[in-house]
Amino acid sequence: MSQEYIELRGSSAVELGRLNRILSELARPTLDEEAIAPSTRAAMVDVGIVVSGRASRKDLIDRLWGRKRSLLRQASSLGDWSPMQPVA
Repeated sequence: MSQEYIELRGSSAVELGRLNRILSELARPTLDEEAIAPSTRAAMVDVGIVVSGRASRKDLIDRLWGRKRSLLRQASSLGDWSPMQPVA
């Protein structure tokens, strides 16, 4: 995917914000690498990622990044641009 700038709006921006918050929570160092806060688990369920008891942080981060990439691809293909849409 190119490094072009995409400013999302609407539901895409909300979901992207949620994904970014969850990713930052999971990426923080912890004493117990396998422990995931209940609020983080609930946030993942809210975005459609079901967390089993055995899921590792790395696997969950991979799944969240996959969701984030697909959201950015979808927004790019649909032209879900900000009001500063490119003009000819």
